[in-house]
Amino acid sequence: MEPSIMRVSPAAIRWTVLAPGINDAQCQFSTMEDAIAAGWALARQEDAELHIIRQDGVVRLWAASDPPVKQY
Repeated sequence: MEPSIMRVSPAAIRWTVLAPGINDAQCQFSTMEDAIAAGWALARQEDAELHIIRQDGVVRLWAASDPPVKQY
């Protein structure tokens, strides 16, 4: 079974957390840090990967068992 993937990505002037499989739930946050914290909480809860898509398009990947060091 494929692992679930939570995505944090820029959206206009805010940041979005997308959680596929939970009715494609989306949450908007004013800062990248807040979006990552929420995405990370979801990833841990769902034992999922967290993909952080920076504004320059670079993607950072983490598994729920491998928490990120602040280096977005």
